[in-house]
Amino acid sequence: MAEGARRRALLADACYLAGGAALVASAFVHWIARGSGSGLRGHALVDALAAVGKHVPALSAGRLTVVWYLVPALGAVSWIAYGLAGAHGRVTRAVAVVGFVVAVVAAGSFWHLAGFARLGWGPKVAVVGGVLLCAGALMPGARRPAPLRG
Repeated sequence: MAEGARRRALLADACYLAGGAALVASAFVHWIARGSGSGLRGHALVDALAAVGKHVPALSAGRLTVVWYLVPALGAVSWIAYGLAGAHGRVTRAVAVVGFVVAVVAAGSFWHLAGFARLGWGPKVAVVGGVLLCAGALMPGARRPAPLRG
């Protein structure tokens, strides 16, 4: 493998693993900085926002809770996919795209519920994690050679 391709492969691996870590870490960071739900996470956070009369069109409180839980779950799944297929496997790329879409949907939903001024670091970390996942999985010219089967 040429030196440039090796560096791109290492950068792709680092981006992918950091993206998965960011998705997992977003579950432990506040999604709402102040006001209703600021000290809560998961189901309790969504219930607190729903209790003050907020809602997202096409997403019930239960569905939004599932979307919120999918963000760190997809971060963990990304590590499993990386371990099985590397940063450029078909499954790895699919997990990266789904992780990005779910992070953007979750962040957009909380933006709609709370407003941009009240958002904490959670949705921002999730979106950055989704971007890093996609950057690592879709980075051009960073493919490792297929392992020898014997």
